[in-house]
Amino acid sequence: MVYLLVDPSEWFIKAEGFLEEAHDDLERGRYWLVCFHMQQAVELYLKGFLVKTIGSYPFTHSLVELLESIENLDYSVPEEIYTYAEALEKHYTRARYPGVGLTIYNKRVAERCIFYGEKIIEFIKEILKE
Repeated sequence: MVYLLVDPSEWFIKAEGFLEEAHDDLERGRYWLVCFHMQQAVELYLKGFLVKTIGSYPFTHSLVELLESIENLDYSVPEEIYTYAEALEKHYTRARYPGVGLTIYNKRVAERCIFYGEKIIEFIKEILKE
């Protein structure tokens, strides 16, 4: 791992921006952007947690891999959080690139991405309090 000299709060500020964008996108019917922005919000929260805790993070976009890094620090990550991460991480590419995967973006899918992302973010906020 490479150690970074970055204030961890910067990661959380950017993550909150993506979270706000996801909610705005839902209102505007831009369902593919909801899913991408939620993936980004979660990724930045996870990386922010790792930067705050150990000063670095793995260079990956995999939410599951980032959660595994957190678990390797002796935090217990519930299986449902992994399930949400697996469902959400595919939107990093599928939402942005036409023809990648068979995801059909509609309001139901977008609302599910918000639910998954917010559950993961709630989990991170809880362990930040420890």
